[in-house]
Order: sequence, then structure tokens, then C-alpha cells
Amino acid sequence: MVSVVMLTYKRADMLPQAIESILAQTYKDFEFIILNDGSPDNTDEVIAKYKDPRIRYYKNAENKGIAFSRNRAASLARGKYIMIMDDDDTSLPERMQKQVEYLETHPETTAVAGQITALPRIPASHNDIVAGLIQYNNFGNANIMYRRNFAVKNNLRYNERLQASEDWEFWLKMLFAGAKFAAVPEDVLLRNSASKKHYGMSYEDANAPIRQMVGSYFSPTDPVAFYAANACGKLNLIASKHIVSEDYLQALLQANNCF
Repeated sequence: MVSVVMLTYKRADMLPQAIESILAQTYKDFEFIILNDGSPDNTDEVIAKYKDPRIRYYKNAENKGIAFSRNRAASLARGKYIMIMDDDDTSLPERMQKQVEYLETHPETTAVAGQITALPRIPASHNDIVAGLIQYNNFGNANIMYRRNFAVKNNLRYNERLQASEDWEFWLKMLFAGAKFAAVPEDVLLRNSASKKHYGMSYEDANAPIRQMVGSYFSPTDPVAFYAANACGKLNLIASKHIVSEDYLQALLQANNCF
């Protein structure tokens, strides 16, 4: 039913907690794909200690980067749903069960997020998620489960030219392909505050190409125009793409005195 996909790189010390949080899930119908992105540490030995038959372990011969590895891990998945896990996080025991239950009972939803403890809350509705997602990644990544067949059908892949923010771009690709998003209200994930990112890019440098993508989607001939527009101008450009409901859009237009 579920393919848990987890990349790991130079985090052998944090791996046991991440792995054990998946093996301890209350929901049991899953495979656990762990992809080692060419770690120079003792990651192999750490993973070899786990004999659970649901674990499928793979390793890149050399470090290939996060987007390449996400694509490889997703291509190996066989489940109805893909659940993303990071090697420095902890999934709470009922995480998988809550997200599977939501997707099973909401067939219109493509991807569902769960809340991350001590971080800003993710909106429950598609409309509110999208309103934030076109400005920044308010959806998350390692807290998400999505329908594998939607990604396969639309040939959605992570952009391997990106060193960071590949997750934000992936959700935008999914959105622009017609996906519907949601979030459950419960916490599903704990972040490790001691963990550091492996890339050394600034926030602005990481997000610049994604903003270019968003601008190009709404204003193909002049991507800068989307961000340069005032609130009403942005809303009118958004209206042409039908990515939020008509009622929601009309309420925003009215709230900004755009009539």
C-alpha cells in the first residue's frame, strides 16, 4: 500500500532513530526504500543491523545529489502511495495510518501533509495551501504522502539541476498538473533541531529558480510581471489558471477591492 522513501547521506549517527520510527508505525502494509547517496561514513553497517524484510536498501556508487536520488527512490517504489521520510527526522507512530486513511477517504486529494511539531501549522484546505505555495514552500516535504500513480501519469520528476528547493518545485509541478492538496491537523513528524543541511546555498539563491518557474507559469512572456504586480494583478493572473476554487478567488478579489 505504501512505499516509504528515505534518502540518506552522511547521517549514520541519526539513522537509527529515523529507521526505527518507520518500523514502529501502527500501519503495517508498507515497503521501506532506503537510498544511500554515496555516504563516506558507516551508513552501510548501520542499515545492515536491521533485518526487517520490508526494508529495501540501495546505494549510489557516488554522491549524486538530492534531486537525482529522490527520482531514483521514487522509481523503485511499488506502493499505491509514496510517503517521504528524511534521515534526520522521526515519524510519529500513527503517521502512516492517518495519512493513508485520509487519502483512502478523500479520493480527490493527490497529496496530504501532516503537521510538524513546533513548526507553523499547514492549512487544511487546498485553497489555503496553494495561496501560500505559490510564494514559498508552506507544504513541507518529509511530512507528505502522495499518490504514486498521479506522479507517474504526469511524468513528474524532481529537477536534477537544482541543488536545493527541489521539493518546492516538485509540489508546484504537481499543482500545475492539476493536483489537489490537503493536510491533516495532527502532528506526524518531529524535526531534529541539531541537524544541518548538506548544501551551502543561501535561502534566496535556493529559491530564485523556483520563483522564476512560478512567474513563467502565470506570465509566460514576462515572468517578472507576476511578482511586480499588485495584489489585484496577481489575483487576476491566478484566476486564469483555475488552481483555486472560484468562490475562494472571488472572496480574495473582494477582500482586496479588485472589482
